[in-house]
Amino acid sequence: MKFEISIAELNDRGFDYLKEVFPNFEGIDYDYLYAYLSYLEDCEIVFKDYEYISELSSTIIRVMNDVNDDYNNLTLSFGKQEEIKHKVILDIERLNDEGHEYLKELFEFPDYYGHNLDALYDCLGDLDDTEIIIINMKEVNETSLKILAVFDEAAEEYGNLKITHEEE
Repeated sequence: MKFEISIAELNDRGFDYLKEVFPNFEGIDYDYLYAYLSYLEDCEIVFKDYEYISELSSTIIRVMNDVNDDYNNLTLSFGKQEEIKHKVILDIERLNDEGHEYLKELFEFPDYYGHNLDALYDCLGDLDDTEIIIINMKEVNETSLKILAVFDEAAEEYGNLKITHEEE
């Protein structure tokens, strides 16, 4: 199944909008959304107009990411796939909590990834054309700020990355 979600509509109408998008969805909170999505099989969710990400929509996307991490049943994508080969959502909250382990998992870095800023810089150069959408910017701390600086440096140096920050 394929579902298209307008981030602008999601921001405006929240769970009422999701009731129109997903069949038989009657949820009013994140726990219900998680439970509902966990029962879907091989589902693609395409987000449109994602430049308008808000706290609500970023939390809903995070729930969807969590479901996919736990059940591997969702494919999340953003707009036209042909413009950029890969789009990745980098959640600052998870980055703060899990650090380099989160980055290794998120970008599927090799086992020899060194879990430091130099290794991150090197591995970012090996990525195919990738857009990194950074959410939960309000959670930035000193460590995640250093990591974000590496993303910016790598994007400028290698030219294979596009960095997008959510609107606060």
